[in-house]
Parts: sequence; C-alpha cells; structure tokens
Amino acid sequence: MPDDDELANLLDDPDEPGPRSSNRCQEQTPEPSHAGQRPTPEPSHAGQEPTPGPSHAGQEPTPGPSHAGQEPTPGQEQRKLTQPRNRRMIPLWRQMGATNSALDPPEWLGNIEPATTVRNPVEYFRDFFTPDIMHNIVSQSNLYATQKDVTRSLNLSVPDFEQFMGSLFAMSLVKLSSSRLYWKAKLQCPMISENMSRDRWEEIKANVHFNDNSTLPNNNSDKLFKVRPLLTHLAAKFRAIPKPQRLCVDEQMVPFKGISSLKQYLPSKPHKWGYKIFCLCGADGIMYDFEVYTGKILPVPGEPDLGASSNVVLDLVKSVPTGIYHLLYFDNWFTSKPLMTTLAKKQILCLGTVRVNRLPGLSFGSDKDLLKTGRGTHQEKSALVDDVEVRAVKWMDNRSVNLLSTFASVEPKGECKRYDKKKKSTVMIPCPAIVLEYNKFMGGVDLMDSLLSLYRIHTRSKKYYHKLLFHFLDVTVVNCWLLYRRDCKDLGIPSRKIMMLQEFKLSLAEALLLEGKSVLVRKRGRPSSAGSIAAEFQRKKREFPATKAIPGDEIRTDGYHHYPVVMVRGRCKNPNCKSVPVFFCNKCKVHLCITKDKNCFLEFHTK
Repeated sequence: MPDDDELANLLDDPDEPGPRSSNRCQEQTPEPSHAGQRPTPEPSHAGQEPTPGPSHAGQEPTPGPSHAGQEPTPGQEQRKLTQPRNRRMIPLWRQMGATNSALDPPEWLGNIEPATTVRNPVEYFRDFFTPDIMHNIVSQSNLYATQKDVTRSLNLSVPDFEQFMGSLFAMSLVKLSSSRLYWKAKLQCPMISENMSRDRWEEIKANVHFNDNSTLPNNNSDKLFKVRPLLTHLAAKFRAIPKPQRLCVDEQMVPFKGISSLKQYLPSKPHKWGYKIFCLCGADGIMYDFEVYTGKILPVPGEPDLGASSNVVLDLVKSVPTGIYHLLYFDNWFTSKPLMTTLAKKQILCLGTVRVNRLPGLSFGSDKDLLKTGRGTHQEKSALVDDVEVRAVKWMDNRSVNLLSTFASVEPKGECKRYDKKKKSTVMIPCPAIVLEYNKFMGGVDLMDSLLSLYRIHTRSKKYYHKLLFHFLDVTVVNCWLLYRRDCKDLGIPSRKIMMLQEFKLSLAEALLLEGKSVLVRKRGRPSSAGSIAAEFQRKKREFPATKAIPGDEIRTDGYHHYPVVMVRGRCKNPNCKSVPVFFCNKCKVHLCITKDKNCFLEFHTK
C-alpha cells in the first residue's frame, strides 16, 4: 500500500472540484524551466520527494520509500483507511512551441432567424409579462390583501398593475428622493400623477404578491418562496430567446442593504451589499438564464457533482443546445479541468481565466523570469484530459494572467495598447489570441449591469422580494431593448433611427400607463395645494406648449376613453391639416378638427 506522501500528491487536490477520473492519464515528467535551469522537483506533503513507479491500467503504483524511523500517527492511519483506491492521475503537460498550429474552434452549427419586423416596446415587454403571469400576480395580490385585512379589498386588475409597472419605469427615468414627491405640486410628474393617485399606488405596492402564504410548508427550504412563481416564469421566457454562439457566465449584484438572509457581501463589487445572481448572457448583454444564490448550490440532476462553482455553470447551460459548438466564457471562480472536459463532450467549448492550483502537474515560469524577457511574454502548454485537448496559457501584462481553454490558443497572435511609464506614452505589446478572445466576449454580464445602472428602479421597500421584483423588471426592459436593437440591425435600420434605452423605456412607460386605461378623474371637494396660481400656470404651460408631440400608435389607436372637449383654439395635429380647431382630445392632449367636411378626430384615432 502506498505511503502518505504519495497519496497526498496523487489524490489531494482540494481546489479542484469534481469526481476523480481514471481515463487516459499519464505520469508527469520533469520539464526544463524557461531560463534553462535544472528543474526543481515538487516537494511532497511531508517535505520529501516521492518516487512513484509508472502507472498502468489496473495496477497499483510502486510505493516510494517510507519515512525511516517514523511511526504513522492515528490521523495518518485513518486517512489511509478512508482514501479511495481510484486515483486521479496527473496529466502530462507538453510545452507548445512557436511552430504549433492554432487551436481553431469548429464551425457553429446553429443559427438565429433574422427578424421580419420591428415592434413597439410594449409588444416586446408583453412577450415576457404574458397574460398568465399577470393574472397570477393580480389574483395573489388580491388574496394577500384579504389575508391581511378581510374588511378591505384591493380590487386589483391587470390594467391597474400595468399602470403600477409603468409608473415604476417613469420613476426610474425621473429620479426623486422619495416616491411621494411625484405627486407634490412643485415636483409632480404629470405622466404619473395624472394617471394614478398616490394612495392607490402605495396600496398596490404594499400588497403586490406572487405566492399564497397559506401554502408555505412548515419546514420550507425555499428562501425565494414568495417570489418563486415570477422567477420561474421569467427564467423560462429568457431561456426561450434564440442564443448566439458565444455566451458567458458571471455573477451580478442586486443592491440591497435591508434585512434578509439572502444578502451577500462582495467587497470587490461596485455594490458591495445585495443579492447575488449567477447569469448566463451573450456578448451583447442579453440575459438568457439566471439563478439567485440562496446559500447552497446543489448538484444538477443527471450531471456529475463537480463542486459548487462548476455546478452553477452546469445548471445555467441546461438550456444551451448541445452538439452545435457553442462557446462559453467564465472567470477563475468557475473554471476547472473537469468542468471543461464535461462540457467539451457535449460540444460546448470553454475559455476562462484559471487558478493554477486547480491544474495539478502544470508549472509555468515565474513572474520574475517572464518579466525579464519583456512585457507581453507568454507560455503555452497542452494536455490531453479524457480525450479532450486542453490548452493552458500564461501571459505577462502588469501581472501574470492564466487562461485555460478547449478551443483557443496563442495563435494567431495580436497586439494591445498599454501605457509605458518609462516612455510616458502608449506602446503596443504582443498579446495572444486567447487573451483577445476572452476580453472581447467575456463582458456580457458586465454590459447588462452597466445598462441596468443607467435607469434603475430606486423605489425603497422593506420587503426583500420587492427588490427582486424591481430588479427583474429592469432586466426585462433591458432585454426587450437589446432584442429590439437586434431586430433593427437585421432589417438594416440606420442607427440614428434606433431608439436609445431612455426613449425605449419612456415609450414603454407611456404605453403601460395610458394604453387601454381611463384617465384619472380628480374628486371634487376642497382644493389641494396644486390649485395655487403658480401650480396652475405650470399645468397650463405643460398642456399647451408651442409644439407638442403626438402619443404613440398603441395609445392613439386603442379606442379607449378618447373624448373631444372644447378648449382654446390650437393647431390640428392630424397630418396635412392646418386648421385651428377648438376640439381637444382629453387623452391624447392634442387639438383635432370635427366639422361637416372633415373629421380629423376620427381619422387621427383610427389610422
């Protein structure tokens, strides 16, 4: 039976999650160092050099020399008894020379059908918030309000909840320190205050719910029970989006400092406190799948247990088609050799930064030696693991970068700009193709985060699941905008005619607030502070500007609560009409003609 030192070297690898493999492995042989020095053998667990014999299938390796004059301790004897017999062998890493050919990825066998038309923002949004999830939210919110107080009924409807979501989107575009300020006379936002009262908005916010509390098990282990139906629905809708060849996995933070057992602290993130979400995104930022971290990561059914970080990737790629050579990117928290070989057998090829202690038997030159040869120096090694070729590259920038891939290599080499302190100018340094590939396609989740931060819903709430609702509303809007941009590019629409995210979200908010909704009628009674002279002047200035844009088609043609009222004369907004009528649409807020010879009011609302 082999001694402790040999077992420690051949079996112990705590940083590399995953099952031990006995397929096609070879013993490591010493390699010359970069500077031509004599190689130094790896120290054993007890500070001595083990001398294992050659390994053959079905044979035990020859034990090395024992510790002279030492008796095994009880802990060592227990470890010997509990060590498994199937050993994970160390692969042989071969140095790749300058003449080695590039490791090119195979051709992608999938495709994305080009768009045939570009739709309105609200139509993209309703692809995700479908009638079934809307009716579920409305019914659960009404039930929750009744469970809290049987004497009061919420009477929430789908149009009411659409107006609530529209007001949240409008608030994200016009940020105020408190939600009540949107109804204040001096700061009010007409799009919000004229379509939903403050008390009704707060009543909906206090009662919005997604699951029946009475069905909560006593030993419930799902920390996301209250919001699980919404997360399940949106995840299924995101998975149904056609995926491009290149995808990336990373984590994002939902800012939150309230009381919740789900809250995480990541000091390296811009938002250090909040919920952690693992995301699968494309290079263009579209989110295709997600998983909210709840404190425990279980193995994926039907997949090997490769450890927590690798299990996250296996769970997120369940919706990725196999056999068509998708390319997947992730960082060093996820990267491991068993993960890459497992996915390679499904024709999902990977590239990621890696921690060298997860690659047993791999040794690169020291950072000091690489810096002597100049910035931009690299080393490349290759190994065959479970019949899968894996390339490892170390590249020296300001500090060393280690990458592992099943489809990328050093060739063809490129260049990148860096600042030289001695020359006090930018210089071009050599850069391996694997580094350029990683930098180009790894930033999908970061792009999604940057777009979310532009117009994030900042409404405060003490309920933990409200923050998740607001976050995934924002994610849905960004996904809709990115899909809209994809459709515009497919149809060759010039970039100057493509709506920016702000304009897209404003159009969506307007549609949710007004499309098929009645205009808010103020109650008669004692006038509020909004009836002051200054407030009345500001209201008239907003309603009768010199030039006024017309509403979108989805509001203009919805055929709901468009009534003509007599107002001060104004220019008719129907195209090719220069009349100055007195008739005014109370919903569209535009002047339109109604005469015996022409009916611009009817034409404007039907064409």
